Amino acid sequence: MTDPTQQRPATPNNDPGNTTIPPTPHTTTPPHDTPTANTAHSQKKCTLVFPLAEVLATAEHAAAADNHKLGYAETEVAPRLWWVKDDGTYLMSNGQDPTDTRNADRLPTVVHAHGWGPGTDARSILGGDDFRKSIDLTTPLDEDTTTLLTMLRQAAAEGATCFLLKATLDEQHMTLTYITH
Repeated sequence: MTDPTQQRPATPNNDPGNTTIPPTPHTTTPPHDTPTANTAHSQKKCTLVFPLAEVLATAEHAAAADNHKLGYAETEVAPRLWWVKDDGTYLMSNGQDPTDTRNADRLPTVVHAHGWGPGTDARSILGGDDFRKSIDLTTPLDEDTTTLLTMLRQAAAEGATCFLLKATLDEQHMTLTYITH
């Protein structure tokens, strides 16, 4: 049996110390996924690519929900996306449906990163531990008061097709950057 890591395509590095994962067709083998470590600053970086239309639908689900689940250490209820890394890696709505039941065939409130669907081993993304990181949809991202939800809506209206989640992790903090194209 061939080692799946030997089947992965080479990934170009656009920045020193930054691994970019380009959009790929749906396969059972994820693209090259080894985040690079910047040993001078003890940082790990990665970029995950998500289909924008599905991310927007997931965000709209969270925004429209009457009730929201709280993440770890959260005390204020708000519409959020959760970036989850366990069986693959994906964005998930924290919106709670009134019945809180899900269709077993399809979870409309979840969108996997390209190449990181169910059954893929996401341990190489920023280290081996599973996690869930909350991403607020309604807090302004910068001085112009644009929220992530507004950014997603505008990008989709302008024809963008991808949502990139760039993560930088050091020993104490995780920084996320959002880009659409």
